[in-house]
Amino acid sequence: MKYQFKSSIPKEEYDDFVTAFPSSSFMQTSSWSEVKTAWAHDFVGMYEKEKLVCAAMILKRNIFLGKKLFYIPRGFVIDYKNKNLLKEFVVALKSYAKTDNCIDIKIDPFICFNEDNVQNIKKNKGILVKTYFKDNTDEIVNNLKDVGFKHGGYKKEVNAYIQPRYTMAISLRDKDGNPYEKESLRRTFPKNTRNYIGSYQEERGVEFSYSTKLEDVKDLVSVLKCTEQRQHISLRSEEYFKKLMESFPRNAVLFFARVDVEKYITFLKEDMKENENKKEFCEKQIIEAEKVKKEFGLKPIAGATIVMMPTCQTGTKVASFLYAGTNTRILPSLKITNGLMFYRLCYCLSKGCDYCDLGGVDGSLEDHLATFKSKFNPNVLELVGEFDLVTNRFYYSLFNLGMKALKFIRSKR
Repeated sequence: MKYQFKSSIPKEEYDDFVTAFPSSSFMQTSSWSEVKTAWAHDFVGMYEKEKLVCAAMILKRNIFLGKKLFYIPRGFVIDYKNKNLLKEFVVALKSYAKTDNCIDIKIDPFICFNEDNVQNIKKNKGILVKTYFKDNTDEIVNNLKDVGFKHGGYKKEVNAYIQPRYTMAISLRDKDGNPYEKESLRRTFPKNTRNYIGSYQEERGVEFSYSTKLEDVKDLVSVLKCTEQRQHISLRSEEYFKKLMESFPRNAVLFFARVDVEKYITFLKEDMKENENKKEFCEKQIIEAEKVKKEFGLKPIAGATIVMMPTCQTGTKVASFLYAGTNTRILPSLKITNGLMFYRLCYCLSKGCDYCDLGGVDGSLEDHLATFKSKFNPNVLELVGEFDLVTNRFYYSLFNLGMKALKFIRSKR
């Protein structure tokens, strides 16, 4: 046999391989296993002449009767076009899974079928033009099927799979592949978005900053709670974000938008003097600003986000915008989310990123997330979705029946 399979690969060796592999995801690093505390994990791979040539971080969860589910987020760290390596790795992985009572191995590789600008999609009535984020996509999918993986289908709903199958991303490179200048990037946005970015907000006291300090997580969480209450959703806990920052000290970055309320009031007073037709609006804004100052202080945080910077050293470098919140009680007329988005993009541009992944959306592109993100003229990436390699058909069938029954019961509540 040309290759040798090994489990329990030392974390340092595993991470050296993953971060050096082109276009690998932060979800494939050992640090992600530290964040996913509800799962056990292992690092496995194939060696050729004592050299690691492919690897995977496996998350393991007990499901029932001592049986386990294996989940490999964002798939293997492998050249999927190397059929021999892929086949031998999957055969060895399946054998390893059976010895650990695993009934199914689930992967969701970052393989993109289609990529198109959101404006083009609207013109084409929701159809994505066939282009490639990654070469030979069809070949990769067929190779996975040839080694026994079953594709999970092409559902569009944002929650249909563990990771959304549709995501929006902003390219930080122009059509010739060169990094944008900041102003050129701003010009890619629709007029009604870019007009609220830059001097518009600077003059009105809006300030942006970033932080990698653990103690600043509390400020992120305080803003996220505003979003939770407004949208009746539940996001992550403060402990989760602290764990994320601790596990990715060089990659997890917090971003904040604050308003210097006194500066804004001063601007409004001057604007009112110079523009009589703005008097009514400015007077209302001054009253609102005084209320904000009284309730939230002189420089309240109006928006906060956390971004995962790329962990890979080569290939396509994607920054992932994970969570974002806005306190809409703080001067919403300033369109602070526009500026905070641009500030993050410029930060990622300065760090050599190629794309900024804004996160998952519904494939119909009609949900509120898609509507908001479309303001920044992103590309839509249609990912291939999930694949399953069943290692015990009997128990896997029982598990699926149980999950369907549970969903039915919940739907009747």
